[in-house]
Amino acid sequence: MKKIITCLLTLSMMFMFSATAFASDFSGNAESELSNISDKIVTAVNDVYSDKNISITAEDINYDSAFKIYVDTNVFKLSTNVVGEIENALENGNYIYLLPIDTVNGTVVVNFQKGLPLSENAKAILSEEEQQEVLDNAGKWVISSLALYKNGNSNYDYEKKLSSIIDEIPADTILVGGLPIFQDVVALIPNSDGVIEEIVPVTATDYDENLVTYARSNSVIYDYEQVKEIANDLPEANSDMAGGTDVKDVDHSQVTYGRFIWGILALSVFGCAFFFFKKRNRF
Repeated sequence: MKKIITCLLTLSMMFMFSATAFASDFSGNAESELSNISDKIVTAVNDVYSDKNISITAEDINYDSAFKIYVDTNVFKLSTNVVGEIENALENGNYIYLLPIDTVNGTVVVNFQKGLPLSENAKAILSEEEQQEVLDNAGKWVISSLALYKNGNSNYDYEKKLSSIIDEIPADTILVGGLPIFQDVVALIPNSDGVIEEIVPVTATDYDENLVTYARSNSVIYDYEQVKEIANDLPEANSDMAGGTDVKDVDHSQVTYGRFIWGILALSVFGCAFFFFKKRNRF
């Protein structure tokens, strides 16, 4: 009996260590950063989708299901491929959150960004009231847009998509958007030594596969170092080439929540981030 118990304990410990090594968590600090605006999330979702018979409460929000996506740092320009050093560089830039909220009539994905300072370009096109709203939201998390996915459509679930491509998702995997060639969201996959080894697109956005064909490990997995070399060899004027803009994974047109639309305009000072949002706001 003791041998059986010992064996079970050993197996349990092995499972725990294994789960720790491959426990992907893309939510970042979503709960601590976003929970104080849960009332605004509820109001936005219920206002925009009232005609879809969608109504949520704060209890329906699960911040652990959020996706943290870094958007305005070109990691290909970094001299390091070490995941910890790359993540430190990304933390000094901008990132967004995508928060799925399940409802009876589909999944609403709420897009968050931090309000940015009022740019000179924005001053030229905004009224005084709108400028003040941008100033009031500077540095605060705001809702920039909403998207509704019909039941059965899980294209917003980057973790599920990635799990269908690779067997195990390493704990230090990072989601990045707005990179040259791919433009939309990709996953940076580290090896057991903590070095980024692979890059995997996790959205349905088109990109010029001809640029990176020889860097393929398989049909949708690319060698990170080779892709990095290709991206850095692109002509400077075309460094953002090859990113498609036809996103076909949203069944219901994405709606920009009016009260916060002016915060998006401030993104014009961040080229990659603006491109990322521009594509998503087309649908």
